[in-house]
Amino acid sequence: MSAANEPVLRAEFELDALGRPLMAQSGQHDHYKIRLLVDGAPIDTHAVTYELDRSYYDPIREARDRSGGFTQEVTSYGDYVVKANVRAKSGSTTLAVPLSKALEYSYVANGGLTDPVRFAIEQIRTH
Repeated sequence: MSAANEPVLRAEFELDALGRPLMAQSGQHDHYKIRLLVDGAPIDTHAVTYELDRSYYDPIREARDRSGGFTQEVTSYGDYVVKANVRAKSGSTTLAVPLSKALEYSYVANGGLTDPVRFAIEQIRTH
């Protein structure tokens, strides 16, 4: 996904006590609760601006809390390309990755790709 020492856009499901992705039923789709975050942001990063799909009420979101990996909470039922503009004094870097790939990266990297997580990623990928 990214070379060493470069920021990486990741996504994680919010999980229940049994390790299943949390979701809210809305209309025909399950909307999964997801956290977007950036790993490896330069030390002088002061903000990350996320660009979500245009269908969101507020598709441009800014995160300034470095301690949480510049986390932004969203819900989603389908796949789209998430963009993150990592803004630092030394310059800006724009990351862009499909939501399903950002989720896979988080769970495959640490061995957490359980059946419920795999199922949720597949649901997002196919909607």
